[in-house]
Amino acid sequence: MTLDELQKTIMDSDSTDWKRILAMGPTYRDRFASWTGPGDQAGIDHDSHPEIAVYRPDIDLTIAFGLPESGTSMSVSFDWSENFPDSEISEISIADIFWRGSLVDRVNFVYVDGGRGILPLGGGHQGLRITQYGRAVAYLLDRVTERDEFHRYYDSVPYELQD
Repeated sequence: MTLDELQKTIMDSDSTDWKRILAMGPTYRDRFASWTGPGDQAGIDHDSHPEIAVYRPDIDLTIAFGLPESGTSMSVSFDWSENFPDSEISEISIADIFWRGSLVDRVNFVYVDGGRGILPLGGGHQGLRITQYGRAVAYLLDRVTERDEFHRYYDSVPYELQD
């Protein structure tokens, strides 16, 4: 399978094509970072994607998602999020796409309105330049996690599709 074929598979899929593995244990999609401090202080930080979606027609394709883009949780501000009752966005999250256990792609997204929706985050000012693929991944995650609010939130943000 080529990367283009994989992206098309994701874009053409429906949420019923995916098996969601809830955050009730380790996902084995981890990130480690070492740190040092004054004196002899040192340690390793560990973080993990809280959820995984497995593509039912071909389990070689998985999406691990929810891990913060940065290793630390920090609030980010976007003018467009003021459209939502809860305008705070606590972090930029990533969706890692795996094929046969290898990381092959990554898409940024944000949880909006207190986690009630998932929206894509692209490039440019305020993250508004997105691709059809980035939009499709965010839509899929919104559906897989049973939020089902994508269009309500997406339609209130002035995205610019780049393809």
